[in-house]
Amino acid sequence: MKYLLIGKPNVGKSSIYNLLTKSSNLTHRQKGTTKDWHTNNISDLPGVIIYDTPGVLIANNKINNLNFYNLFNEVDKFLYVIDYNAYLENEFESINNLRKFNKEIIIIANKDDNFQNKLNLDNFGFKYFYISCAHRLGFQDLYDYFIIQDTGNTYNTNEYFSFAIYGKPNAGKSTLVNSLMGYERVLTSADAGTTSDYVEDMYSFKNKNFKLIDTAGIFKKNKIDIESLNYYAIRKSLNIIYELDLNILLIDSIDGFDSQIKKILNILIDKSKSIIIIFNKIDLIKDKKNFIKETNLLVKKTFSKTKNISIIFLSAKNINSVSKLKNTIYIKSKIVDKKISTSKLTNFLKKITADKPHPLVSGKIVKFKYAVQISSHPLIIKIFTNFQKEIKKNYKTYIENNIIQKFNITDTKIKLLFVTSKNPFS
Repeated sequence: MKYLLIGKPNVGKSSIYNLLTKSSNLTHRQKGTTKDWHTNNISDLPGVIIYDTPGVLIANNKINNLNFYNLFNEVDKFLYVIDYNAYLENEFESINNLRKFNKEIIIIANKDDNFQNKLNLDNFGFKYFYISCAHRLGFQDLYDYFIIQDTGNTYNTNEYFSFAIYGKPNAGKSTLVNSLMGYERVLTSADAGTTSDYVEDMYSFKNKNFKLIDTAGIFKKNKIDIESLNYYAIRKSLNIIYELDLNILLIDSIDGFDSQIKKILNILIDKSKSIIIIFNKIDLIKDKKNFIKETNLLVKKTFSKTKNISIIFLSAKNINSVSKLKNTIYIKSKIVDKKISTSKLTNFLKKITADKPHPLVSGKIVKFKYAVQISSHPLIIKIFTNFQKEIKKNYKTYIENNIIQKFNITDTKIKLLFVTSKNPFS
């Protein structure tokens, strides 16, 4: 949703813009301080864009700045700002001239410093808000309006989707890389530790680019000489975890889910934006059906945080298995930046907290006002509540599990931030 702040000079448009976006555009009592238009998203609402314009005078069906016609057509709604202390009759002509753009108009009466809300704004026939930039009044109601109107636009995607393959030495990382690339891109050997530095390359699939990284095999600590090439290769591989869109943990099915793998998984869960677990060499397992069943149970039981992480069983040498994996990664690249609508998230939060209320804190009800997704990769959700520090751990887990299930969140780490529900603009 795109909003345009518009109105006569010196009514406080830039001050409103700065407070809503937490920006620092110049403001001054002198008219005409804003010379060009600015744009940013409203704080914590990535899908809600707002534009700040210079004072625009509209008279005799003409706009004093013709350069803004294209901008007017670009936005969804007008936020028409008026001075609470000004003569309202002077605004009717300007507002009537805005009607021809067929956009919804919202009136914002600024400089209501005593917050009396006594102007008769009903005559305009539009939704309206009273605010005071000087005293930070009325912004909570305005912000709540933006939350309700948020339609959940998606974030921009990168030019390529990046992922790396991690695991112990000789788990088959390089073989899997070669299969994904379609040719012998990296050396493979029966000897552990063939890859002494991470190797990266690009491939295309379904008209999308993918950056693939084959990392050095991670040895046990007591087997690593801190002066060796392996030590620096492993450290270099671990340093890029948080930069990538996806990290794959590749496990040798013969070795199984051992203590070293658990340590690597812990690191990936802690630092990764998104994870997939793959058990390689499934072709070497005799009772595949029972192995898959027991392994799934073991991983989920050992790591509760893997409940929404995909576990895949394959052979890196099998063309069909690798093709399916390629498609899985492609699907992830398409949905990784998808944003959950703030209104849907908030409505669901209110439902689950009403179904199972949080225990009282010092005899007071714990309220959950709204939830906002502030990042998609990793998925971070900010939840506004009246008790920021007293939310019980098992209740956080309750909310997290319900959000994961409701919005079908897979292979992506989810983080909940609880903050006080006071006016974020004060």
